[in-house]
Amino acid sequence: MVLRRRSKRLKLKYLIAVTIISSLNLIVIIFVRKYLNYTSLPSTSSTTTSTSSTSITHFLSETSIDSTHLLLTSSIIGCRQFPAYNNRSFYEREYPQLNLPKRISNLSYKNILHQLHSLRLIIISCVRNVASKIDKYQKHIEPILDLFHPSSRILIFESDSNDKTVEKLYQWSRAQVYTYGTLSKKYPDTTKRLAYCRNILLDKAHSLKADYILITDIDIFSTTVSSFLSNFQYNINDWSVMTVSSSGLYHDIWALRTLSNSVMNYDVWNRIENLEKPKHNYCKQSLIKSIIGIHQKHIPIERGLIEVRSAFGGGGLYRANSTYQCKYNSRSSTCEHVPFHLCIRDMNEARIFINSQFQIV
Repeated sequence: MVLRRRSKRLKLKYLIAVTIISSLNLIVIIFVRKYLNYTSLPSTSSTTTSTSSTSITHFLSETSIDSTHLLLTSSIIGCRQFPAYNNRSFYEREYPQLNLPKRISNLSYKNILHQLHSLRLIIISCVRNVASKIDKYQKHIEPILDLFHPSSRILIFESDSNDKTVEKLYQWSRAQVYTYGTLSKKYPDTTKRLAYCRNILLDKAHSLKADYILITDIDIFSTTVSSFLSNFQYNINDWSVMTVSSSGLYHDIWALRTLSNSVMNYDVWNRIENLEKPKHNYCKQSLIKSIIGIHQKHIPIERGLIEVRSAFGGGGLYRANSTYQCKYNSRSSTCEHVPFHLCIRDMNEARIFINSQFQIV
């Protein structure tokens, strides 16, 4: 009798333990699935000014992905870990670039600064729900505008805001604001909406006969005058576009295409989606970490210029004549900056750089 009771008790404890473990596994699976769906294509971002990889930086930092999390997740959902063959960022893998623009002399630099007063700068930005960002942006952008001819302008395209963005923009006397109401019904995809917006502002900049066009994301762009002027420390005939770096991590991997075919010359989200499919069955977390996160590193100022096929990062200074005959588009479900940059390279022989001194702070 005693043995039978003990046997029953052991069986009962075993059943309870199995039930608890099964319940915990179910909870973890539900959590992991939600966790994996936490980030989607950047085009679903609700703040709008950018389809860059800012949301990915947030995802990686908030979720603190490490090998323990990845192994736990893969053991639960049965996916494979994507192997990280190379831990170096894109700029560390890039082949030596020997034909970079040369720095000019101090005297030439002073002459260039003097010439800026006779050149027209048109600053353009697409916005949605950025009321809390406008004051900071205004503080950083107006000193840059003051470097150029008084006819220089700030053009802002707003749509789909449901905060006080429009009200705040109309209080800014130096900004020319164009409001388009609700565009999300016509262009539900954020990337397509941004392409539409950027093309309208680009046409306006051309009609104003801009010498330079500064394209910015209001929620990201903040830099100092000295950082901005670092672009003019290089012979202006040797570059067409200078895009920003960052005092922190370089985040905008979606808009990036390196000069070398073998480094970062593909759409990162398309690659992740393909490798997630049953044919490959790699875990989404490990793909994001290995394909995107590994490249999101700080670029030291000493790195100087990095020539690329495409980059953005929240801001880019364009010689206006390098942008003619080209439009933004997102027909291939990729970042809208990429086809635009490939076009200006092909049509106008534009040279595009990441300037490690031109930093977002």
